[in-house]
Amino acid sequence: MVTIKDVAKHANVSISTVSRVLNDSDHPVNPETKKRILEAIEELGFYPNAMARSLQLNKTKTIGLLVPDIANPYYPGIVRGVEDVARELGYTVILCNADRSRERTQQYLRVLREKRVDGIIFTGGGAVEDAVQGDFLESNSTIATVVIGKHRANLPSVRVDNVQASCDACEHLIKNGHKKIVTITGPETSTTAQDRLKGYRKALSQYELVQRTEWVIRGDFEFESGYRAVEQLLKISSGGVTAILAQNDLMAIGAIKALNDKSIKVPEEIAVVGFDDIPIASFYNPKLSTVAVPVYQLGSTAMRVLMQLLNGKEVPSVTTLETKVVIRESSF
Repeated sequence: MVTIKDVAKHANVSISTVSRVLNDSDHPVNPETKKRILEAIEELGFYPNAMARSLQLNKTKTIGLLVPDIANPYYPGIVRGVEDVARELGYTVILCNADRSRERTQQYLRVLREKRVDGIIFTGGGAVEDAVQGDFLESNSTIATVVIGKHRANLPSVRVDNVQASCDACEHLIKNGHKKIVTITGPETSTTAQDRLKGYRKALSQYELVQRTEWVIRGDFEFESGYRAVEQLLKISSGGVTAILAQNDLMAIGAIKALNDKSIKVPEEIAVVGFDDIPIASFYNPKLSTVAVPVYQLGSTAMRVLMQLLNGKEVPSVTTLETKVVIRESSF
């Protein structure tokens, strides 16, 4: 293995001079000398020892990104946003798929600590709570941390206003004549699901519409739970329900499939609105009305906020991005 000592000898300079060039030091290096060092590096095929450099600089130029379920099409856009900015700034992202498991989340956090990552970005409701329960945040307060979404922990967050966005989606249905509206929610522990349910209830209250307990059906953000929710609704009699607000697009698409299987026309008999605007939403039949969430911007903004923290700058406690209701064929 070629070492920095070999490069210095080949270029006929000191090891410290090579180090200044490698680390882009503020200490001036003669342009001709720098050129000679760079040529020596290329000729010898020298690659700096990343671990040694990280120990010397107390930086690894890596960040950890925890995702609850990479199979969910909502998250790849966030990952892309984080990674694009990280690469632009010279950082490497270690992607950790927690699979909505507390044990796996805490295991990944231990690994990231061992890897000496400079910072961590959490996505998805519940992951931060799992970290708190594992004493990660208390014992690793020096690791810069940013969360995407709303969490109880006192950490900088990048999020959308899920309460208002859900209220807007429900209001779209109400203004189009729907008075009996079911919602399919996400996991009870998810702050995102909690806020979207609040938005649904807020809209019904504002328009003084009936709220029935059986019209709030618990899901888990997966296709199957949307399908099962419709089966559950029909078993108890729909009670004249004319619209469904699913709290993510996967459940909305599952609900539409169930309605199709029961020969119930969408949107003529029951309108359906989703949430997130994942790529398949505009290609499904019927094309899904939904709330567009700027997932790429959530990721890219979170990475830039993390960089500000790493550079010792103050950041806002909450950065809120805008959403919009996108009307397509599944509602009117």
